[in-house]
Amino acid sequence: GSDHRYRHYDVGSNVQGRSIGMSMITTDLAAFLRTMQRQDENARTLFICHATRDDVILGFLGEYRRRTRRGMPFQSALVVCTGGDDGMGDFDDDDMDGGLCSEVCEMIEDAGPSGPPVLIASGYSPAEAAKEIRTMTPKFNANDERRVTRATEHYEPYIDFDLLLERTSTNIEVLDVEGAIA
Repeated sequence: GSDHRYRHYDVGSNVQGRSIGMSMITTDLAAFLRTMQRQDENARTLFICHATRDDVILGFLGEYRRRTRRGMPFQSALVVCTGGDDGMGDFDDDDMDGGLCSEVCEMIEDAGPSGPPVLIASGYSPAEAAKEIRTMTPKFNANDERRVTRATEHYEPYIDFDLLLERTSTNIEVLDVEGAIA
């Protein structure tokens, strides 16, 4: 799902009239699938689950495929957390119950860059990941050409570029080490 790198997701609170926002999955698979299928087709919900929830991960991938086959947009993303709730980081590699199983990881990779966005949050519990996401300050990324173009088009009518260039391109006198003008 790397093609969706610059997509923004609704992580606001789940209030009336909004998409469901960020959602930590603690329900069974059937309830999770119903939640996903009831979403507005343009909802950009960020789902969070633990790596031990293979059923939820496979359900997410399955819903993506179902909507793609039907020509319906799929805007949601999934954050898969590998950390324990004890704050001690990742489970041991030998503990297959705590980490993402290799078969499911392979299915995520097989979806490719245009597949559904799935992020592995190593060392974070679902609660820690949700807190980090909610408290993150979004930054404007110069590599996001679409947003840079839109911002430029938006502000361009309000900026006098001739005046801006005039004020920023004046010669600045440089002082040498002893304070004399160089």
